[in-house]
Formats: sequence, C-alpha cells, structure tokens
Amino acid sequence: MNSTLLKPFEAQLIPYTAVQGIEARSVLVLAPHPDDEVFGCGGAILRHVEAGARVDVVVVTDGGIGGPADQRQAESQAAAKILGYGDPVFWHQEDRALRYSEALVLRVLDQMDSSETDLLYAPSPWEMHPDHRQAMAIATEAARRYTRPIRLAYYEVGAPLHPNVLLDISAQADAKELAMKCFVSQLSHQDYTRHIRALNSYRTYTLPPTVKGAEAYRVLEPGELAAGWSCGFQPSPQRWDGCLRAEDMPLVSVVVRSMDIDYLSQTLDSIALQNYPHIEVVVVAARPDHRPLPPKCGPFPVRVVPTSVSLPRSRAANAGLQNARGELVLFLDDDDWLMPGHIARLAATLHAHPLAPAAYTGISLVDALGAPLGQAFDMPYDAVQQLAGNLTPIHAVLFRASVVAKGCGFDESLDRYEDWDFWLQLSRLGPMVHLPGVSAVYRIHDSSGVHQDAGPLGASAQVVYEKWRSQWSSAELGAMMQRVWSFAEQETALQNTRSDLAGLQTELHRHQLLVQEQTNVIAEQAAHIGRQEHTIAAQSQQNDTLVASMAKQSMDLAIVRDELRVTVNSRSWRLTRPLRWLTGAYQRWLTM
Repeated sequence: MNSTLLKPFEAQLIPYTAVQGIEARSVLVLAPHPDDEVFGCGGAILRHVEAGARVDVVVVTDGGIGGPADQRQAESQAAAKILGYGDPVFWHQEDRALRYSEALVLRVLDQMDSSETDLLYAPSPWEMHPDHRQAMAIATEAARRYTRPIRLAYYEVGAPLHPNVLLDISAQADAKELAMKCFVSQLSHQDYTRHIRALNSYRTYTLPPTVKGAEAYRVLEPGELAAGWSCGFQPSPQRWDGCLRAEDMPLVSVVVRSMDIDYLSQTLDSIALQNYPHIEVVVVAARPDHRPLPPKCGPFPVRVVPTSVSLPRSRAANAGLQNARGELVLFLDDDDWLMPGHIARLAATLHAHPLAPAAYTGISLVDALGAPLGQAFDMPYDAVQQLAGNLTPIHAVLFRASVVAKGCGFDESLDRYEDWDFWLQLSRLGPMVHLPGVSAVYRIHDSSGVHQDAGPLGASAQVVYEKWRSQWSSAELGAMMQRVWSFAEQETALQNTRSDLAGLQTELHRHQLLVQEQTNVIAEQAAHIGRQEHTIAAQSQQNDTLVASMAKQSMDLAIVRDELRVTVNSRSWRLTRPLRWLTGAYQRWLTM
C-alpha cells in the first residue's frame, strides 16, 4: 500500500500524517511505575524539552514487585538526565496495588495547579496492567475537574491504543533508546527496549518512509473531557458525595465459587481490572485440593475459604455469604468474567436507589472458547416473569448484604436454579433495579453441568415451582393467569404484526426492483449520452482540424496575393511588359 496517499475512510481510523510536536507550555506526565514515562512517551518528553516547555514527571508507585524500589528510582532518575527534563517526583505507592481514590485525584490536581499544567499524559484505557488502568482513572478524573483548559494525552506501553495523533520521533529515537537502557532491572526480565522500538516502528505504518519512528497518542480536548468521553466503559468510578477515600465507599465482596478450573485465572483478572476502588475477593474453594491463590487480585485483597469436602453449589454460595464482609455482594462463578466498569455501574445504581435490595445489568453470552454467541440477558424487571423463570445469570446482580439478616439465603436442597430461588427471595423485599447495557460475560459450555435440564419443563424448574407454589399470593396467581389468558391475544397481535411486516417487506422489495429498473434505464441513457458525447467530441476534433487547414490555406493565399501585388507594382515588371507581350504573341502564332 502507498501510505503517503490520504485514504478518506482509513484516515478516520488512524492518522496518515505525523506531527512534529504536541503543543504545550507546561506538561505533567503520570507514570504508574519507574520506566513508563520513558517507554510510553519518552519521545514526546524530548520534543517538549526541545521546544522549551516545562515538563514534570510523577512516578506513582515504587515498582517494588519488578525490582528493588531504590534501584528502580535511581534508574528513573538516570533516564531523566538523558531526557533532560529535571528530576521525577516519586509518590511511593505500593506496586500492583494502586487504586483510584479521591486523595490521589486531589494530589494530581494540586500538582497540576502548582505547575499550571495544560497537557497531561497518562496510560491509556486500553492498557492491561491494573496499575496502568487505575492511573488512567485517576488522571481522567483529575483532568475533568481541572479549572483551567487542559488536554489529556493517553499513551501506550503494554497494549496498542486507538490513536488520533502520531508523533514523529525519528530524531529522538536514539536518545529515547539510550534512556530505556537505564532500566537494567526491567531489561533483565524482558527485552522491553526491543518491544518499544518495534511498537514505535509499527506506528509508522501509515506514515511516509521518511518517518523512522513514531509514538501514538489519544489526545482529548477540553470539550471531550467535559462531555465525559470514554472508550466503551466508564474510565473512572462513580463518586459518592462526601467520600474522599476509597475506604469510605461501600465495600463490595465479590464471591467466587471455585472448582479450580482453568478459567479461574481469567475470572480473577477481570476482578483486578475493575475501576471501582473498594473490593474484596472471597474465593470459596469448593474442592479440598484447591490450589493456593495469591493474597491479592490486582489491588484487591483475596481471602480463600477452604473446605475439607467438596461443596455443592448452594452450600458454597452460603459459605461465601457467611464470609463476605462487604456492604454489597456480587457472585461471580469461576468460568465467567466482568468488564472493567461492571461493579462501578451497579454500585452507583444502588447508591441512587437506596430502598432497592438489588440491581442487575446486561450479560453477554459466549461459547466455551469465549466467542460471542450474539445473545444477551438484558431484560427489564418483570415480577411476574421472574416467578416463571430466571431473568438473569448470577453475576449480573449486585445486592445488599443486609438481605441475609432479613432471611435471604441459598436453598441447599437445590442443585440447580439456586440463584433464581435467591432472586425470588430478594423480590419479596422489593423490586430489583434494572440497569440497561451489557458489562459482563456468561460462558456457555457443557463441562459446567448447569445448562442441561434447562427450561420451565425441566425437572430443576419443577422443583423450584413446587417450593414456591404454596407461597404465591392470590394476586401473583392472578397476574400469572392473566398473562396466560392474554397470551393468545398477544400471539394474534404478534402474528398480525408479522403479517404487516411481511407485506411491508414485499412492498419494499417491489419498490427496490422498480428503483433498480429505473437505475438500469438511467445507466443505459447515461451510457448512450456518453457515446453521443464521444462522437460529438470526435466530430468537433475533425471540424477543428478542417478549420485549421482552411485557415492555413487562407493565410497562404493572402501571402501569394501580397507577393503578386508587389511583383505587379515593381519597376522591372513594368519594363518587361513589351517583352512579355511579344513572348505571348509568338506562342499564340506557334499554336495556329
């Protein structure tokens, strides 16, 4: 492909030109660890220093898991001397335990106020490392609240972002690589220099051959920040009025009933990436030989509830309830996972509905390999439909722990549909609040053993019906009967709607054919006109040639006339007139 050509569609997805600098007077770089400021935006820092801008770098964590904290700090200081911006500031937060908090947002705001920052760099929302994502949430919230005009530039380190700016760092590549080599402790684990060099080289794919290296950024203008820009999820958690620390927000206990299957790591990773700041993870080991787990899941503490015997599903759920310390509780089975904003969305919804016992949201369905099935559970709350069947998977629901004291618990006689039975208990306390939109994933696979015997006619559903039938009030029975009796009318209306739709589709198809016929006629007329225009053009060209020839002949004739006139009026012509007469008479005599 020729990357120098501006492609109208592709250029909407990625820049086809590189900028020589990102304009700023005062720059603040927020780096989660010592090295991210160089790997992610070392070229940009060099550009800003060359342009005379002020550059401040804040390294948020001590990087202690990746190596000795004092060594990593010294490496960052050595790299700073090569980049030429001064000395970085170290906040010494615990490595791999960074989490969004009001205190850190305010600290970033103070830093920006003191330096009158007009450009803030932070890791992108596409990053995988939990510290990077938490730093992104902190920076985004600080930028939104900042009272001066500011732009936010997301940079990439561990995962490519969706850029709207490509920065040419061809002239800075050598200095950046020299700065990257300062991080000896990290290069002993991975050849990050090679990785970042490859990333910067890849970013020249749509650029002219003269650009040998580029850094990619997603730059948000002040208007986008004010409008609450996000890339598919809420970058920062919902604020609670008066909460200055994460610890002041309601603690959410995520209960994982684990059979120690291969999917467990992915499940725990999805919890680590949550942008809600106050979470504990309670893993109920439902088998006695469960493997040990680390004490933290990203920034969140992990507690394992051991067992000496294998636990059925309902019994494991109750063990989780008994060990949950949170004000809010969410169950997550060990083969499913959450999107980053799942808990924050649900917690904010319960905060806005203080009388509701629970809130639930949409869940996307995937197959055993994680491929989307094109289906989702995202139905509005319907108390009557809840009586007839389960509305949603278990990890769609965030509920208040206080419901346990009110008598709600998992029926240990149930081996299936224990979550549906639990929702029916919750519904006795009040309606569940539905939050539209998908933010978690439900895996469908045969090895789970819970998808067989499904549906209202299955034996498992019959057990639930038998339990609840005696508890249904006359009003509930009446509502179900009304739904049943209205089914025929609704089915007839649906069939009529389908029939009307089919008729509209037929009419639309007929119009489409008519339009196609007219299009074909117009195309043929256009082709005929084109042929006529070609013939006219050829005739016009012939006429132009004939006119030019006649013009030349006319010019030649005029020249001959002028020459003849000169000759006739000349003295020699007059003196030789008798001789010409005698010559002519002699020729006439010879022909007699």
